[in-house]
Amino acid sequence: MAAIQPFDPWGIVQVAVLNPVVIITALWLGWHADQWQKVLVAGFAAAFAGAAAIWLAAAVGLLSVRGFGGEAGVFVASMIYGWCLAGIAFAVGRRRRA
Repeated sequence: MAAIQPFDPWGIVQVAVLNPVVIITALWLGWHADQWQKVLVAGFAAAFAGAAAIWLAAAVGLLSVRGFGGEAGVFVASMIYGWCLAGIAFAVGRRRRA
């Protein structure tokens, strides 16, 4: 019988919020967005870039990965966080450009 891995929501939030690739990508794309709809795309792109960075770090051996079963949760939390950061950058960038 297979064992079910424990679900750690706080760990998922930490991985999503502390990922520098998500932060940099969301802020950069949000700053350069010229329409509010692009903020949603910026959040998705930031989550994708963050997931790719985590995968690459694990593949190279820089990050020890344990099977906590929350990969989809990390992606969703990163996307929501990316939307927030991109929205802030969009608002600040739009104010500065006006």
